[in-house]
Amino acid sequence: MTQNDDVKDVAHQVLKKCNINDDQKFGSIIAILMMVSIILTLIRVLQECNKEKTENMTSSDKNMVYGESIRTFSTKRGIFTRMRIKRILKKELSSEDFSKYSLKMINAILDTGENISDSQVSSLVEAANV
Repeated sequence: MTQNDDVKDVAHQVLKKCNINDDQKFGSIIAILMMVSIILTLIRVLQECNKEKTENMTSSDKNMVYGESIRTFSTKRGIFTRMRIKRILKKELSSEDFSKYSLKMINAILDTGENISDSQVSSLVEAANV
């Protein structure tokens, strides 16, 4: 599986868990692009938060740290984590769509993050750095 396939796969997983009919509301391609944008923004925030911790690490070590962070944040689901995701969704969605879909999207992102594979983390980090 290529990097782009992994990124699209994660976006599909999130949309599937949202139970939002992507063809009906956003259009399939637009929904995938929107979700990819949201996920990559979340990865960039995670990278920024761990900047000092990962400063002198190899890329594979960094990916392990990011993967563990994603799984931990997704499992614990603290208020700070939810607020961060909410802020990013607010920027990406219209106010109507945000009020309608944000809770579903937050839960779907966190559900997907609990079981994210190391290869998917690696692909997301690489895509976020482009």
